[in-house]
Amino acid sequence: MKRLILFALGLAAALVLVPTTAVADSATHSYVLVMEEANFGVAPNGDQIAIEGDAEFSVDPNAVEGSGSFTHMNASGTVLASGTWRASGLIDYQSYGCGVVFGNPLPPNFCGGRVAMNVMLTTPLGELPGILTVVCVIGPNPPNSIISNGDRSEGATLNVPGVINFNHTAGGDNVIIQTD
Repeated sequence: MKRLILFALGLAAALVLVPTTAVADSATHSYVLVMEEANFGVAPNGDQIAIEGDAEFSVDPNAVEGSGSFTHMNASGTVLASGTWRASGLIDYQSYGCGVVFGNPLPPNFCGGRVAMNVMLTTPLGELPGILTVVCVIGPNPPNSIISNGDRSEGATLNVPGVINFNHTAGGDNVIIQTD
């Protein structure tokens, strides 16, 4: 977490030195998704996925570059498979806003939201396509659907069609940093 904060503060300081321009809602926005620690998802059978990595993405036009690693475990924690992921296309980004988490102020370019992307997984079974969605709870507007037991739930989901769907977030630590 300490490295994540230092990285984010360094990036924020660098961005202060870059000239800024006013952007309208239809303007291109660019972001960096940082998952320095594992973000978890759970499948209906209890299997879990732990996902780490980074991605740079833009909205209007949609584009993404990113990669990372994953570990698939059964409900008792036994590792079933591990491998890597590589982003192959941005599906969408739903922003929850920036600059605040749980009522506490953050740097104004620290944002939250739901980032969905097509990924290619390199697994022991070969390459498999999937859909990776990462949820970050930063911002004043996260939907009520990500609040469980009174707490907001960060994490990731991963759908590997025809293989397994880790369709519930189960915790994690990530940040989306707006770079323009």
